[in-house]
Amino acid sequence: MAKRLPSLLALEAFDAAARHMSFKAAAAELYLTPSAISHRVKLLEKHLGLPLFRRLNREIRLTEAGQDYFGSVRKALDQLVQASTRLALPTQADELRLSAVPHFANAWIIPHLESFLDSQPGLRLFVESTQRNADFARDAVDAAVRYGHGRWPGLAAVKLTDLAVAPVCAPKLLSGLRSPRDLRSQTLIHLTSFPDLWPRWLAAARATGVKPKREIWVDNITQATDAAERGLGVTLGVAPLIASKLDEGRLAMPFAPLIPAEHGYWFVCRRAEADKPRLKALRQWLLDLMRKANADMQRLAPPGAVGRKRIRVK
Repeated sequence: MAKRLPSLLALEAFDAAARHMSFKAAAAELYLTPSAISHRVKLLEKHLGLPLFRRLNREIRLTEAGQDYFGSVRKALDQLVQASTRLALPTQADELRLSAVPHFANAWIIPHLESFLDSQPGLRLFVESTQRNADFARDAVDAAVRYGHGRWPGLAAVKLTDLAVAPVCAPKLLSGLRSPRDLRSQTLIHLTSFPDLWPRWLAAARATGVKPKREIWVDNITQATDAAERGLGVTLGVAPLIASKLDEGRLAMPFAPLIPAEHGYWFVCRRAEADKPRLKALRQWLLDLMRKANADMQRLAPPGAVGRKRIRVK
């Protein structure tokens, strides 16, 4: 008769305790008490016939056997999660789940979504807007739009567009902005996650030493763009995602340079699923949107707007 397997609950408790090196932290993760975690680990040790932890005064440490066992348990639990996630993923051809960074989702996916759905009768598209990169091994997601370098192991990635940044503002502020040095009389809108973005742009524009009248700090690009559109100040807009707002006259780009970012936006999916018809259609739709956006930027950007120095932007 095959040896009875350890309790899955005991293995889960051991895994959490080994990752945190703390029964208390493991208990918080699993919504249990530390004594419950300790009890389950003891049951596992009894089942195996050897200790997995050395219990010290104020800490725990894995034994040599525990360290070896932890690697196997972690791998096995990951495989269970992946298998369960794959099984739970929609198998119907009329569903797609797309994860996208918020600025891209707000600027392009949502405003233009009707055209894609019209081309895909019966499709139900779920759009998740998040800064967190979707985990294709664990998350119920079919595709994602990511900012980055395009190299993600095990995934197929197609670049949708390169990015660049330049000042944008509400049209009513244009009269006071004839050169980068005029930013001294304006409110600059900063991103808290990229505090050096404005200083880098000012350096590239040869306007170092410019001190703005006021400064506003916001959490993300969408907030910064919205604030600029409302006339609260000048922010660094991300091209070509701002093309539609420029074209509609909701934002204006007062002057160059438009400086290339270090990375771009990419369409990402599992390699094995890259040729599925629905995913191919979604990828092509996004590529077409970005080609139009880039063409619009060429038309709308100020003369001499393209620079050389690269700036990281997300």
